[in-house]
Amino acid sequence: MGYLEKKRNLYYAVLKIPKELHEHFGKTKFSKSTGEADKRKATNIAMGYVSDWKRQIETARRISLDQDTMFALSLRKELEQSSKHNDDPLVIHEVVFDIVDKLRMQGKEAKAEKIAGIAFGKDIILSEHYHDWVASIKTTKVKTRSSYASVGREVMHFFPTVGSITAKGVRNWARLMVEGREYYPEPLSKSSIDRRFKAARNFWNYLEYRDLVPLDSCPFKMPRFVAEEEKKKRAMLLKNKGRTEERLPFESHELVSIWKEASKKDQQLADLIFLGMFTGCRIEELCQLKVDSCSEKLLKVTSSKTKAGYRDIPVHPKLTPLIKRLLNESKDSYLLSGLKAPPSTESPLVQ
Repeated sequence: MGYLEKKRNLYYAVLKIPKELHEHFGKTKFSKSTGEADKRKATNIAMGYVSDWKRQIETARRISLDQDTMFALSLRKELEQSSKHNDDPLVIHEVVFDIVDKLRMQGKEAKAEKIAGIAFGKDIILSEHYHDWVASIKTTKVKTRSSYASVGREVMHFFPTVGSITAKGVRNWARLMVEGREYYPEPLSKSSIDRRFKAARNFWNYLEYRDLVPLDSCPFKMPRFVAEEEKKKRAMLLKNKGRTEERLPFESHELVSIWKEASKKDQQLADLIFLGMFTGCRIEELCQLKVDSCSEKLLKVTSSKTKAGYRDIPVHPKLTPLIKRLLNESKDSYLLSGLKAPPSTESPLVQ
C-alpha cells in the first residue's frame, strides 16, 4: 500500500506533495496517524485522509498564478534583461505592443491592459514581494506562517497586481468563497473567509510598510453579505433538520449569555460551560477530569473516545480561579465533584 508508513507499531497515512507546491503547503508531504496497528483497518482510514489531501492539492493547483500573468511576467523579465545587457529594448517593446494591439482588436481589452500593465512595469506585481512578505510575518508557529503563505497565493491568483485589487474584485472573491464556485469546490464558512481576509490584510499592510501602496487604503474589507449568508445557512439548517438533529455551534455572544443564565440557576452547569469555553473539551472529558491529574496550570485529559484524544491542556488565565475553587471543593477525586450524571445538556438554558 503506497499510502502507508509504519511508525512505532502504528500505521500512518502519507502522501507526497508535488514539488511545485511545497512552498504552498510549507512541507513536502502529508502525514497523519491512523491510530491503527492493523494494516487492513489502517488502509481504510488512510484512504479517507488521502482523498482529502488530493482534493487540497488539486485546489492548490487551480489557484496558482494564471497563464496571462505568467506570460506578462516573462515579457517584463525580457525587457529588464535587455536593459541590463545594453541591448536595444525597442525590439521587445514592439513585440509586446503587437501582442497588446492584437488582443484589443479581438475585443479582449481587459486582457490587453493586464499584460501591458505588468510587462511595462506600470503596476506592482504581488509575486515579486510575496517571499519577503512571508518572511516578515511575525509568528513562531510554522502552521500560521504556512496558512498565511497559502492564502497569499490565493490572493495572487485573483489579484496578480496591486492595480487589479478593487472593491468590486474583492466582493467577487468573497462571493466565490461563499457560494463555493470556480476555485472553491464547496462553500467556505465565515471563519474560513475571515481567516483569508486577515491574511490578505497582512499582505497589504506589508506593502504599506514598504511604501508601495498609499497609507490607510486597504481594500480587503469583509463584505456584509458574508455574515448575512452565514446566518441564512444556520436558519435553514435549523428549519430543515431541527436542533435535535443538527446541533450548530453557538456564536460567542450566545455562549456568554447562556453561561450567565446558568450561573443564576445551576452553578455546576455554569462551571461545565465555562470549562468548555476555554478548553474545547467534550462534556464527557470534562466530567471525568481527576483532581490528581489537574492543577491551576494544567489539565490532563485521560479519558477520551480514542487514545489520540489524551492530551495536556494549559489552563487559560481566566480559568485559574475556577480551577482553584473546584480543586478545593472536590470531595470525590473528580474536578467536577458529586456528579451522578453529566449536567444536563438538555437544559432549557441551551434550547
